[in-house]
Amino acid sequence: MSEIINHGDGIYESPNKGVYLSGVKAAITIGQSSRIFEKPDADPIPNPNTKYRKIVPWGENNDLPKQVLDKVKRSEIVSANLFFNILVTYGSGIEYGRIVRDERGLKKLEPVEVQEIEDFFEMNDIRSYLLKEITNLQLFGIGFPELIMNNDVDGKRKVIGIDSKQGVFSRWEEMNPKTGYIENHFYSAKWGETITEKDIVVTPVLKDYATVLDAMQRTGKRPNEDGKLKDLKEARFIVPVSIPTEGRLYYSHPYWWSMFDSGWYDFAVAIPEFKKYIMTNQATIKYHIELTDDYFNRIFNAEGITDPVKKQERTKREYQDLNKFLSNTKNTGKSVISFTRYSHEGKELASMKIKVIENHYKGGEYIEDSEEASNILSYAMGVHPSLNGSSPGKNKTINGTEARELFIIKQALMKPIRDMLLKPFYVIKNLNGWPKEIQFEIPNLMLTTLDQGTGSQKIIS
Repeated sequence: MSEIINHGDGIYESPNKGVYLSGVKAAITIGQSSRIFEKPDADPIPNPNTKYRKIVPWGENNDLPKQVLDKVKRSEIVSANLFFNILVTYGSGIEYGRIVRDERGLKKLEPVEVQEIEDFFEMNDIRSYLLKEITNLQLFGIGFPELIMNNDVDGKRKVIGIDSKQGVFSRWEEMNPKTGYIENHFYSAKWGETITEKDIVVTPVLKDYATVLDAMQRTGKRPNEDGKLKDLKEARFIVPVSIPTEGRLYYSHPYWWSMFDSGWYDFAVAIPEFKKYIMTNQATIKYHIELTDDYFNRIFNAEGITDPVKKQERTKREYQDLNKFLSNTKNTGKSVISFTRYSHEGKELASMKIKVIENHYKGGEYIEDSEEASNILSYAMGVHPSLNGSSPGKNKTINGTEARELFIIKQALMKPIRDMLLKPFYVIKNLNGWPKEIQFEIPNLMLTTLDQGTGSQKIIS
């Protein structure tokens, strides 16, 4: 963590441009984070490959995903909440089966085993894919699943692979003005730098509307708009997946990003810096070192030092040695050094006396501010503080029943996101000719309790 800048008169500035007024104990933050959204998407930029339309930048400087990642890493609250949302969305992983009704008439997924699906899941490490795609959706509100096709074998074009392209390296092509659809996805690790045609991997994009039909038509499995069967021989497709936000034509604006717009994120990350500064300065005078007035003369005499310049150098070195002796490796600390004389009885005092200064600083400052900021950031991310870590302060705990109910509710709210994650699998199902009755699901984690005194197990979600 960088050092606080002292502007004098009790005004201290944090590296995040937050300001602390020590006289009135007031913290002032300037909405630095909100500035990255002032111009969310710049005008399309020229494409080095002139075969394609322009590239749509993500953010004013085409580095918005990277800026968001940097901010996530700087806040333990945001990082932990984001990871919590990723894990909750994952649930029990992707399962497939057929839909049946239970004894109450409610729909449920009955597992079946289709060897081709089993092989596809195993060969493509579906668990890893799912975790990566959830991360994209939770971070950026948008995902870029890529379907990999086989060569035309006996007229049977199939999907043989699925991959998750990282959002931070993904950009869209400018929409086709005639159709309003995005036709290509650009992938590169050099956005924001001087980029050449060789630095960009281009992949065709399926329509975000009627995606399954579009995939079937482009692979010659359904008649196209001209009534003809025509396989475009495309080796890969990007399936557009996003959490829609109004007014955003290309890239989503996740609702939890409101913490950056509002300035609460800036305030939350400034608090630890201010507190560190206060704690450091309250704790700097840890010791009072008393030296007799002839302390240095004795050193000079013992070492035969007579030159005034060398005396100054030796004095400085003694201070440095004392400071080094009393400080630790993490904090150089400061020491107060005073000189004493002989007592009125004529008794010589000790040459050096070190006293530990009592520190009345209790370290409780900013607890309420920290709690408020933590709660608002958690509120923005849809995470109850009692489910993920704990809020600062006292009496913030809840009982097990409340925690379970909150967790069940949280999982239930993940269904729309899970449905978006399953979209590519319905495209694959139709292209590969998997059984029509097959449905996909990401079930909730099943929590159980043991009824007291009976030993029986009860499923509660």
